[in-house]
Amino acid sequence: MSHELEYFLEPAEGIQCDHPEVFALARRVARGGKNDVGAAGRLFEYVRDTVRYSVQVPFADMDDYLALNTLRRGWGYCVQKSAVLVALARALGIPARLAFADIENKILPPPMIEMLGGHVLYYHCFVEWWIGGQWRKATPSFDTQLCAERGWHLVEFVPGQDLMLPETDLAGNPHVSYLRYHGWRLGVPLEEMLACWQETMGRQSLENWNALGQEAGRRLA
Repeated sequence: MSHELEYFLEPAEGIQCDHPEVFALARRVARGGKNDVGAAGRLFEYVRDTVRYSVQVPFADMDDYLALNTLRRGWGYCVQKSAVLVALARALGIPARLAFADIENKILPPPMIEMLGGHVLYYHCFVEWWIGGQWRKATPSFDTQLCAERGWHLVEFVPGQDLMLPETDLAGNPHVSYLRYHGWRLGVPLEEMLACWQETMGRQSLENWNALGQEAGRRLA
């Protein structure tokens, strides 16, 4: 493996890839995968469905993104779920990093539209990882149960393809559009994200979201 790729195997802010429990879990989940692609598929499906998707989770502290904390909580939003997948991948020797983009989600509940001030989600997060000899994208955000309940397409692992949120739902209605790519980060850029959200959502909406997340965290504890 090249020196450049080894850079994406190291622990970083919010990426708990060096913890013995994370290493053991990664090996257990990937067992049976014949190569890095097979292992990646098992890790992807595990994170997608084991951690249920929710934006009502604690998010303002770096500890909220550590893999073991998210797994114990059982709920997470896109950055937290992606941080878990990156941690497991790196623990298994698969180079991985966090990637960020602004997206427009045309199927948002009214409370979220009001909080966000529209349909755009800034700093949506997904994973970029080196599998099958190339960088591929993977989005573990929406779990199987949520997609079934909402009538959304499930993002499924397909070797050799990028795994991105679909443009339409199962009924053919517009769903997700990617607007702007912010590049990759080695770890969770928490201050960068919070600054962007305060600018785009407003301080009060961000504080309201944080209060919802803290309350949900206490209920889940």
